[in-house]
Amino acid sequence: MPHADVRPTRRLPRTGHLKLSPIKAIELAASRVPGAVSLAQGIPSFDTPELIKTFVQQKIAEGACAKYSLSPGLPELRELIAESLLREGMHYDADSEIIVTCGSIEGIASTLLTLTQPGDEVILPSPSYASYQEVVRMAGCTPRFAALREEENFAFDLDAFERCISPRTSAILYCNPNNPTGTVFSKEETVALVELAERHDLFLIIDEAYKDFVFTKEPYFSPAQIHEQRGRVVRVFTFSKAYGMTGWRVGYVHSDARNVREILKVHDALVTCAPVVSQYGAIAALEYGEASITSFRQAFKERRDRTLQHLEAFAHVFDYQKPEGAYFVFPRVKDSVPRARDSRRLALHILEHAKVALVPGVAFGPSGEAHLRLNFGRDVADIDTAFERLRVYFQQQLPVNGARREALVAPVPVHVDAAPPSLAEPATRGWLRQSATRVATWYLQSAARFFLRRKKPQVIAIAGNRGKTVVKRLFGELLGGHYRVRTNPRSYNTEIGLPLAVLNIELETQSLRKTLWALLRAGWTALASPEQPQVLVVELGIRRRGDMRRLLHTLQPDVTVLTALAPGYQNDIEGIRIQQEEMRTLCQSIGARCQFLIEESDLLLQEAVHGLPLQSVSLGSAQWSENGHGLLLRSHTQEYAVTRELIGESERVAVQAAVLFAEQWTSLTTEDIRRFLAGEDTAPNETGKMRPS
Repeated sequence: MPHADVRPTRRLPRTGHLKLSPIKAIELAASRVPGAVSLAQGIPSFDTPELIKTFVQQKIAEGACAKYSLSPGLPELRELIAESLLREGMHYDADSEIIVTCGSIEGIASTLLTLTQPGDEVILPSPSYASYQEVVRMAGCTPRFAALREEENFAFDLDAFERCISPRTSAILYCNPNNPTGTVFSKEETVALVELAERHDLFLIIDEAYKDFVFTKEPYFSPAQIHEQRGRVVRVFTFSKAYGMTGWRVGYVHSDARNVREILKVHDALVTCAPVVSQYGAIAALEYGEASITSFRQAFKERRDRTLQHLEAFAHVFDYQKPEGAYFVFPRVKDSVPRARDSRRLALHILEHAKVALVPGVAFGPSGEAHLRLNFGRDVADIDTAFERLRVYFQQQLPVNGARREALVAPVPVHVDAAPPSLAEPATRGWLRQSATRVATWYLQSAARFFLRRKKPQVIAIAGNRGKTVVKRLFGELLGGHYRVRTNPRSYNTEIGLPLAVLNIELETQSLRKTLWALLRAGWTALASPEQPQVLVVELGIRRRGDMRRLLHTLQPDVTVLTALAPGYQNDIEGIRIQQEEMRTLCQSIGARCQFLIEESDLLLQEAVHGLPLQSVSLGSAQWSENGHGLLLRSHTQEYAVTRELIGESERVAVQAAVLFAEQWTSLTTEDIRRFLAGEDTAPNETGKMRPS
C-alpha cells in the first residue's frame, strides 16, 4: 500500500510560488538522456588548479578545516580579499566590510533578505540570470523586468529601468558581464545606472561572477569603484568561475560597514560560515591562481571564436550578438524555425531529438523568449559535437526543398513537465486559422508599406546563406552613432515577419488578446508613430520557391548585400538551386533601382547573378592585405588599417560592406570609419544625413 502523505497542507505555500531553475531542470532532463552533450549549465570544463588542491590537502592534513571559522570568514582570507579589491580600485575594510559566503547566490540571498522588506520590488534586467527571479521571490519581493536593448548588444536601456521604478522599488540587481548575453556593461552605462539608483534612493546589487573573463580592450569598471556610493552598492563575487571551483561553493560580499553588519546577521542565520575547507581553497586561489585565470580567459576566448564560427553556418536558424565576456552566447531563434516562439518546447525537442542540452531563453526573463543560451565554456570536443548534432537537427526541421531527413540520433522521450502534445484541429478551425493568417499578413504588409512611404528610411537588405547576422550587427555598430538605425533584432525574415520588423512590433500568436493588440499597434505605427528611423537593416530569408516575391511585396531595398550561398549546414543540391533562383529573382525585380554589394568569392552566388545588369560592388579577399602590423582594407578611395577583432571570413566581408556603404551613401568621415575599424566608438552626430541612393 502506498505511503500516505500526511504533511499539514498549511505548510506548503511557503515555496509554492518558487520554481526550480530551468537551467537545473534541463540538466536534470539531460542526465536521463544517454549520450547527451550539454551546453546548458554554466560549469566551465576546467578542473581546480593543482596548486589550490595541494594547498587545501595540506590544510586538511594539518587539521585546519575541521572547525567553524568566524561567521564573516577566515581573517587571513578577508585580508587577501581586501588587498585584491584595493588593486582594483576598491577600498574596503577586511574586518567590517567583507563577508565570505557560500558562493554568490547565498551572498545575494542574504543581501536581499537584509535590504528589502516583503512586498518590495526589485528591478532585474531582462534577460539576466534565471535564479535572480527566484531569490527575489524568496525574499518576499516582486521582480520587475527592464528589457535590455538587443540591437545594441543588450545594452542598458535607462528609460526601461525608469519605467519600472515605483514607490515600492528598493533595489536593482544585475550581473556584469551579463549572464546569459555575455554583454560587458561599459563605465558610462554603469555610472548612469548608479546615478539612477541615487536619484531614486535605491540599492544597487551587482554580481561580478564573470568579471575575470572580459574579451574587450576597455578596462572593466565596477560601481564599487565609485567611493561616494559605497553605502548604496553591494558587490558580490564568487571563486566558482574564475578558478574552476564551482563545487567548492565559496565567494564574498562587500559593502560599507553599516550594510555588512546587517547582512552578516542573515548570513550567520543561514549558513553560520562558509565551508572552511573551501575558504582555504579561496586563500590559495588569491595567492597562486592568477596564471590560471589568464589561461582560462584565453581558452574561453578561443572557444567563443570557435562557437561564433559555428553559428555563422546557422544563418537560417540563429541571429546572435557577439559576447564580450563570460562564456555564454544568447542567439535569437529566427521566426521561420518551428517552436521559435516557445523556447522551452524547442529546448526540450532539441534534447529529445538531437541529444543536445541548451537552456531556453524564457528562463532569463520575458525578453529572453525566442532565444537559447549556449555555454562555450565546455570542452572544444563537446562544442563541435553539439553543433554537428544541431546541424543535422535543423537540417531535418528546416529542409529547404521540403524533404525530410533522418535524425542524427534516436529520439529519447524527455519529461520535464513538458507541455502536452498539440491536438489536431478540426477542419473548420484550421480553415479559419488559415484565413485569419492571410488577412493578418495582408494587413501587416499594407501597414509596413504605408510606414515606409511615410518615413522614407534607407532600406538595407541582406540576402544569402552565410554571415547575415554578422553583416547586420556591424552595419548597426558603424552607423548607430550617427543615424537612427534599426537592425531588426527579432530576426524576422519571413512573409509575415518582415512587416513586423519594419514596424518594430512583436506578434504573440499564443494569445488572441495580445495578437489583436499587436495588430492595432501596427496600424497606429503606420499612421501616427513619431518614430523616424533613418536606416532600416533587414534580412530576407529564403526556404522555398516564391519566397522572394512574397518578401518584396513588403519592401523594396535601396541597397542589398548578397552573402555567400555556399552551404554551411547542408549538401542539398535542390535547396541550393532554389537559393540561386530566388537570388536571381531578387536581382531581376529590383536591379534597376538598387545598389548591390556582392560577395565575389562565392561561385554559387556568381552563377546566380551572372549576366544581370546590376549596379554592384564586389566584396572579397582581393581588397585585403597585411603589412606586418595587421590587416589593411582598400576601398575605392582609401586604405584603412584594421585593428578591431575579426572572427572568420564573414566578419571581413561584413566590415568591408559596412565601410563601402558608409563611404558612398552616408556623411560619415574617414576618421569615423577609422575609429570603427579600430574597434572604437564613433562620435555621435545628431545631424547625420543619408545620401541619395
